[in-house]
Amino acid sequence: MIDWSRTITAEARAAAALEAAKAEARVTLAAAVTAARAALITDLPGQSMIYLAKEAEARAWMADPTPDPAAYPLLSAELGITAPDAASLAQIWLNLATLWRSTAADLEALRLTTSAAIDAATTLEEVGAAMSQLVQVQG
Repeated sequence: MIDWSRTITAEARAAAALEAAKAEARVTLAAAVTAARAALITDLPGQSMIYLAKEAEARAWMADPTPDPAAYPLLSAELGITAPDAASLAQIWLNLATLWRSTAADLEALRLTTSAAIDAATTLEEVGAAMSQLVQVQG
């Protein structure tokens, strides 16, 4: 006697293939966004905290009518290396923070949009279409 309950239907194979494609797409998406971010950051322990502190110091420097360099240790430490004076250095840091946020927002929108499209996909073709959005990151 044949146990028909153990047979795998075409629908079950298609569903398994779709789930496997979605899983692979999620891994590919994460890798692409990771690589794009890594190309833009200094990946050292604590470096993101340093950048946030630099931005805070730059904002405080620019708002201070009579800034004392001693009150701004990160600015003081980098003077003459990246810029000749504190005001120029503070502006560079603020510009970089603005550029990073803009790029990070674009990457985050791409990550979230692609992830939602992967989740919503009901066919392998739709998974492929969702992944075509990554061309702008990988290109």
